[in-house]
Amino acid sequence: MKEKILFLTAYVPNKAAAGEKNTMIMLNDLSSVYDVDLVYFKYQWEADYVPEKENVKVVMKIVNSLLVKIINICHFPFVYPLFSIRFNWFVVRKIRKLAKRNCYKTVILNHSNMFLYGKYINKDIPKVLFCHDVIAQRVIRSSSYMIQKICIFSEQMVLSQTNGHIFSFSQKDCDLIKKIYGKRANLCLDYIDEKILGKKPEKIEDYFVLFGDWKRKENMDGAMWLISQVGPCLKNKVHIKVIGRGFPQNLRNVSSNLSLEVLGFVDDPYSILTCSKALLSPLFTGAGVKVKVIEALACGVPVIGTEIAFEGLPLQFSSFMLLANKPEEYAEYIEGIDIDITERIKTKTAFIEAYQSETITSYINRLL
Repeated sequence: MKEKILFLTAYVPNKAAAGEKNTMIMLNDLSSVYDVDLVYFKYQWEADYVPEKENVKVVMKIVNSLLVKIINICHFPFVYPLFSIRFNWFVVRKIRKLAKRNCYKTVILNHSNMFLYGKYINKDIPKVLFCHDVIAQRVIRSSSYMIQKICIFSEQMVLSQTNGHIFSFSQKDCDLIKKIYGKRANLCLDYIDEKILGKKPEKIEDYFVLFGDWKRKENMDGAMWLISQVGPCLKNKVHIKVIGRGFPQNLRNVSSNLSLEVLGFVDDPYSILTCSKALLSPLFTGAGVKVKVIEALACGVPVIGTEIAFEGLPLQFSSFMLLANKPEEYAEYIEGIDIDITERIKTKTAFIEAYQSETITSYINRLL
């Protein structure tokens, strides 16, 4: 009989967004060794998660809404809201009962929204805290001094847990956690989708790719900047295939120099990405490593991006990470990019070899 673990995640595991897809792969990986009890949060309009492995069991599904978030914040009003919007005392009681009954080997808290729960779980049970990004860095870039102080206090508090083990998806974030909070974070790189491993660049077609969850503000803001600022700088019309849920169809023809083909969610986006000239990643806010950039490099595809798009990625692949913070620079790269198939295959192979790492399953086996 397999040992049990409890897995709490802030979003529905699915293939539509990078972080949620990584969670799906992680659950499948963990299930090869453990029986996994899953607690996840969802909005009413989202489809339920259907486990791909029979020993992943959904033990609690919490329906989220704006009203629920406001109530949750009131439960813990003295912390930065991102850490309390999914915190609920009813859920705490249910989790404590599950932990008492099932003798979990560990509890995994996936996303910073979940960390508060770890403070109220039996101290003898090891907790794995997955930082998808360092929230203080995100807030420092966009908020006032007082808000920054509240956020730093809150993040320090939720990361300070008896028997807690912090994990991050980039060395940059591990270093930030050490610098800001004096805490050690273990590096556990994102999973690379198996579909990517089998893709080989064989031809380069005349289009670029925008790839993301367009319900996320930082992605949509970047796309609007590309349309409004970079479009007018282009000399010739550029074809862009837009992949991901939530991109407004009415933006297809707003720029005379950009032809946007809105594809929506695509089950296998990597066939499209692999044949593109480049991935476009104009990001100006946010924190943490960008999964779509990792996936592009693992496909052997160059990325034209802003400084934030490349945070936490290995510098040895800088020839495929084309930095452009100004519209004119972006337009110049779009019109001048010319990286051949041989170089793409070489970079794909080298990136995957450099990026593949231990899985969270092996970490748990070794550390706990």
